[in-house]
Amino acid sequence: MGLFMVVSCDQKGNTEQQKESVDRLENFVDSVETAVNREANHNWAVIDRRYNQLVNDVETSYANTRAEAREEWEDLEERYEEAKVEARKKAEKMEEDAEKHMSNLESWWERNSAKAEKGAKNTADDIEEGAKESWEWLEKNAEKLGDDIKDRYKKIKEDLEG
Repeated sequence: MGLFMVVSCDQKGNTEQQKESVDRLENFVDSVETAVNREANHNWAVIDRRYNQLVNDVETSYANTRAEAREEWEDLEERYEEAKVEARKKAEKMEEDAEKHMSNLESWWERNSAKAEKGAKNTADDIEEGAKESWEWLEKNAEKLGDDIKDRYKKIKEDLEG
């Protein structure tokens, strides 16, 4: 997926404080990129607060140095912003996919729940092929679903499990 560039921070001639502050920031940005690749939803208020604290530490350590020296860590800001954009895109895609699968399952459920009221019992094993793909996707991603879709999914699941 190669979205993020690799940044090498050559820290020759920098103070120990500068090196440590850049290392902490780089480790944090690496962690954010990894987390975004694993999951779409994150608490960005907390993440931003920590990021801003680390950036402030770096800026303080570089306060009296040349502009060229600052370039070492400024690429990290770009990587961090790219990670936030990527997370937002993934969250939107996840929500889109969840709505598509939930609508498909609800459509199947509406067509078949009338039969259940007449005495035929529907179970998860009875789900038709088209709806089965949606069911499996929702099952796999149940913990990542937004509250509305999660509630709708749980309602159908409870009805199927009877």
